[in-house]
Amino acid sequence: MERRDFISAITGLVLAGMVSRMDVNDKNTRGPIIVGAGRRVDAPDTNVRRFPPQNVPKVRNKIQQLLAAQKPLAIVSAAACGADLLLLDVAGEIHVRCYVLLPSEPEEFRVSSVTDRPGNWGELYSKVLRTAKVEVFKLPEGQEGYLETNLKLLDRGEMLAKHEHTTVNALVVWNQESRGPDDVTAHFLEQAKLRKMPILEIPTL
Repeated sequence: MERRDFISAITGLVLAGMVSRMDVNDKNTRGPIIVGAGRRVDAPDTNVRRFPPQNVPKVRNKIQQLLAAQKPLAIVSAAACGADLLLLDVAGEIHVRCYVLLPSEPEEFRVSSVTDRPGNWGELYSKVLRTAKVEVFKLPEGQEGYLETNLKLLDRGEMLAKHEHTTVNALVVWNQESRGPDDVTAHFLEQAKLRKMPILEIPTL
């Protein structure tokens, strides 16, 4: 190999290494995509406390602190009353992009998962949907649809992270105890762990 060709080859390798390190550094310094899920606020007649309405201000404050520390590029969540809407509302207030994935049409979801619990969740739902990017999936009703929504949330978070050249974290806002095999929040946490996502947790009790 001639000296000139050798020098060109070495220069190319050095530049490639610099670009590679720049990509890594950029990935490490950009905020993550946060995929969130968690408890709905408790119904008035509940026998087990998981997210009491009186804890809403405390949980909201913890979400504010977490987002201030994480500085996420985007939030991915459903929009049920409780953890979902609190996360989306806080993110919207600090101008973080929000992606809302719903298992049914917005008005249908409002009735089944938003306004059936005490509080101003209907107003918050309307506020969030006005600024978020909303995607509706025609999924089966009930448990099957909710579990499939979890998978779609995690899929979307991974897709956005890949597109933005950053990482993805799973945020679980809950009482930190599964209620059994039908627990949708516990399923979300389990699936996030299977994908080896870093887990962030905020307690609701």
